[in-house]
Amino acid sequence: MRIGVDFGGTNIKAAIVNHAAVIRHVSVPTNAGAGPQAVLQALASAVAQLAAGNLPVGVAIPGEVNDAGVCFKLPNVPGFEQFPLRAELQSRLGCQVAIENDATAAALAERLFGWGERYRSFLLVTLGTGIGGGLVLDGNLRRGHGGFAGEIGHVLVDSSPTAWPCGCGRTGCMEAYAGTKGLLRHYASLAGNQSGQGKHSGDVRAIFESQDPHSQAMMGFLGQALGSGLASLNNALDLDALVFTGGVAGVFDRLEPHIRLALRQRSYSQPQGEVAMLASKLGEHAGVIGAAWLPQPGK
Repeated sequence: MRIGVDFGGTNIKAAIVNHAAVIRHVSVPTNAGAGPQAVLQALASAVAQLAAGNLPVGVAIPGEVNDAGVCFKLPNVPGFEQFPLRAELQSRLGCQVAIENDATAAALAERLFGWGERYRSFLLVTLGTGIGGGLVLDGNLRRGHGGFAGEIGHVLVDSSPTAWPCGCGRTGCMEAYAGTKGLLRHYASLAGNQSGQGKHSGDVRAIFESQDPHSQAMMGFLGQALGSGLASLNNALDLDALVFTGGVAGVFDRLEPHIRLALRQRSYSQPQGEVAMLASKLGEHAGVIGAAWLPQPGK
């Protein structure tokens, strides 16, 4: 058994994992605005609540980390630029810690225990506060030269002068439109509510699952942003499948036609527009399962 931690922009989830089974799990707020030390204390607290002894720990983070365990930055969690994340966590947890980008970790889980048993080349797309991607090519997890492979949330989907700002500091990124903040911004414009919160308290999935009159328009908006960006990626890679996980993946059956429409419009060839599109077999636990199975440092 192992411990996996999915460090998200909104919540930190920790779990004891046995192969693909989640034995016990906890979730705590990330408190992203409270600063790195408070965030790391929340993460350590989540692991401690599992009372799992000296099991190996793997952490999936919403950003990039190099082989030395130094975080490049977390676009939706401020204060982690060039941060010695592995050293800090090992000091707090008293054990070796493996760290990887969250979407890459989820793609590892999918390769080991999910659709990877059928599809050898796929892109795993994480939908949530940010938009992430994990890439598996010919059965092998692809990290890239600097660990940045699959960073799909920052593919350009709008180059106009009025393109929306993204948490990475640029404008027009897919994440700026398809991430939680962008979706709530669009919801606010539809509902005439500048906060974008309303009766759903900022919960995008609740909007999609409700009878809210703007739900269908929100689906179309998200589908257009995702499909446009994913078409560019698939034009280059010609994948076997696109696999979706994260918060709004729970309404994937309703979202898929909207993504497919934009994908067909932007694809170079008809076969690329018909690529298999699937919800993750591992559901909301893909991140913690993948984190748990990360290779430990030095192994």
